[in-house]
Amino acid sequence: MIKITLPSSDAIKAIKDAKEDCLQPIGFFIKYKVTFNKLTMEIEPNAGFEYDPSDIFHLAWYAREYK
Repeated sequence: MIKITLPSSDAIKAIKDAKEDCLQPIGFFIKYKVTFNKLTMEIEPNAGFEYDPSDIFHLAWYAREYK
């Protein structure tokens, strides 16, 4: 499991909003089991998938558009 500290609770809202509109964030949530806490996001790959650090970068890029 990877635990990522987010800059604010607004980041969680931006990620969720991006998930509704964009294909790449939807794929991220298919590939990983994601758990949000107050200011952290824990990700673990689902069966058949492996961690890819570029996935996190791409998710942040899309979420930035929804901030």
